Amino acid sequence: MTVFDTAPSILRETSRGIERTSIYDELLRERTLVISGEIEPLMASALCQHVLFLEREDPSSPITLFVSSPGGQVGPGLAIYDVLRSVSCPIRTVCSDLAASMGSIIFMAGDEREMYPHASLMIHDPLIPQGAGGSALALQETSKRLMERRKTLNTILAERSGLTLKRIQSLTCKDTYLEAERALDLGFATRIIESRKEL
Repeated sequence: MTVFDTAPSILRETSRGIERTSIYDELLRERTLVISGEIEPLMASALCQHVLFLEREDPSSPITLFVSSPGGQVGPGLAIYDVLRSVSCPIRTVCSDLAASMGSIIFMAGDEREMYPHASLMIHDPLIPQGAGGSALALQETSKRLMERRKTLNTILAERSGLTLKRIQSLTCKDTYLEAERALDLGFATRIIESRKEL
């Protein structure tokens, strides 16, 4: 499921009678967005459009982005990251479940990065693309692009967490799961949400 698929509906009483509206429309009015599921181009495009719309509506009010994603495609994920980092609005990301792979990179875009007590991050090096093959030169080129992506992603994690690039590389050389307390200790998260009253 992507960010806006199968959105639940709610009923609202208006001067025109009872109207049915998507819960995502209601959240959008509150400047709250949700990433749920795999990072892919259509979802990334929709999310970026919503962020840019909210910036146009009010360039100084915060945007909250809830992230629960197993990861996905690097390109669309970096597009989301770049938009979140480029807008003037303060960005607050909240890890509500698991933010893995590209999901963790998007989570790191937040000026404030908050996690629920039982949420976790998973970071690792980018994987070899499915179907990669061909000649030796083609494999060499694939490997070169993969290493460039690795450097880009690790640099983001280092800059946002405050850890050294060497320390990040030691963490991403395998699947590393970070529970909320550990993520806070390492600088990936800025706060753990202990109560709904803190939201």
